[in-house]
Amino acid sequence: MNKGTYILYIKIERDFSFRTSKKLFKIKRGIYVYVGSALKNLHQRVGRHISYKEGKYKKHWHIDNLLENGEVIRVVLIPDGKYREIEISKLFNSEFSPVKGFGASDIKELDSNLYKIDNLEKAFDLIKKIN
Repeated sequence: MNKGTYILYIKIERDFSFRTSKKLFKIKRGIYVYVGSALKNLHQRVGRHISYKEGKYKKHWHIDNLLENGEVIRVVLIPDGKYREIEISKLFNSEFSPVKGFGASDIKELDSNLYKIDNLEKAFDLIKKIN
């Protein structure tokens, strides 16, 4: 199956900031989790994110700014064909600090799809709660 939800663990080595049309984001060094979905072409979407720094793609999403300044250190694919972005993002939101306004602009229930992780093991354990 090539559709579902994905989770990127991204390591940021240095503080940076970037501006979108609506907001200035100040990103601190550390580990972040980004929750996304692809209702088709899941593997291609994640492949794009992983290879973004190679310069093959133009900036399109908020995540591109993060990928430009960080390194994907782990990927979790949930290729079950279901739309679970909200459910999984809420799970991370209950445990970690959201970066308000990052991603999720098309989802009224969420104010972020990016979370700063202060405990990597705890973040890995959350994945085990996903059925």
